[in-house]
Amino acid sequence: MGTREVSLRYCTVAGDEVRTTWEQARADLIVEGLPVRVPPTYRGQRNYPGLFWASTNRRTLVYESLLELERLWLADFDPTVAQIATQPFQITGRDTAGPHRHVPDILLVHRDQQVTLVDVKPQAALSRLQVKAQFDWTRSLCREKGWRYEVFTGGNPTFLRNIRALAVARRHSRLPDGLMEQAWIVLRDAGRLHFGEALTRKPASCDQALWRVALSACIWSGKVTADLDQPLSDRTLIEASVEATA
Repeated sequence: MGTREVSLRYCTVAGDEVRTTWEQARADLIVEGLPVRVPPTYRGQRNYPGLFWASTNRRTLVYESLLELERLWLADFDPTVAQIATQPFQITGRDTAGPHRHVPDILLVHRDQQVTLVDVKPQAALSRLQVKAQFDWTRSLCREKGWRYEVFTGGNPTFLRNIRALAVARRHSRLPDGLMEQAWIVLRDAGRLHFGEALTRKPASCDQALWRVALSACIWSGKVTADLDQPLSDRTLIEASVEATA
């Protein structure tokens, strides 16, 4: 069965169902729509579904598990990602392993128009034959369409804790006018310095807590880089990114 015979179903932002083929499906239309499946909640369930507000495209997304939530945090922090959707579509088809019906977990459209499709699964589940067959099929479809395909089994716990701490700055538009720009100028002119040292360079009229948020916003936005593989502290070295100063 070729990709023309693989059907795809997604929902528009208005809630209308669209059916098309895998070959004709467009990520830029799908990513703007609603999830094709809303995770159920019931007493005694083993996974933890919920809602996640993504600053990347300023929308609330559903997630099916805490592992999926981890991948959403990483996507929202990634400056190359322009749009995020969860449970974005259902694909139906078959290959030599048999019939398949699958709803991938996350669809990412990057700023360079590249597309990444993500399935989330615990490492221990990857050895199951049914899981392997499903992911192999999905990977082959993505390869034919020129999309990247990723199976996410978990991230660096320290990195994830750090970006959750920086997430206080995700809505930097709520900062006082011009404060983030002031923080950026200080960091740009200073070159490389410790986060604690940057805190001491706050304007005299600025509240300490707001200045910390403004500095964090510079890191969250990608204007400033930091070693987030180590616990974030006043000793963390930060510096303006090459792209931001160019």
